Amino acid sequence: MKPIPLPVLGGRPHVPCTQCAKCCTYVAVGINAPTRPRYATDILWYLYHDGVSVHREEDGQWSVVFETRCSHLERDLLCGVYEERPHICRSFDDTSCEVNAPTGGQSFTSPAEFLAYLRAEQPRLLRSLERGFVPGEAAASGRRMRSA
Repeated sequence: MKPIPLPVLGGRPHVPCTQCAKCCTYVAVGINAPTRPRYATDILWYLYHDGVSVHREEDGQWSVVFETRCSHLERDLLCGVYEERPHICRSFDDTSCEVNAPTGGQSFTSPAEFLAYLRAEQPRLLRSLERGFVPGEAAASGRRMRSA
């Protein structure tokens, strides 16, 4: 007998891992916040790569995200090595994942998006980057995004 999904008061229904498996389609690694030119140019470098994004949590945590599906994620969204899965997978809690308990934040998928963020939030840092660390077309693209 199939379970009947019930509405959740004041929110969305809980999505079990076996219906989503989003967490098995990327790797996220903590990085330094862009508080200095070196850290900001690191973020630009990440964003110059296909399949890579950067995420800023509301609490100020930053991570680089690599879009890559786990080789053990089966077509039915079940883990092919569940009994032998790594510790990081064992400690995962689907009640606090981004699908069930989004915390907000902001994702950057291109250098232009990140430069627009710096223009709005850290203009002094952006000015120092524009003096030799940002290709001309990327800087112009960031300006266009802000005015769009």
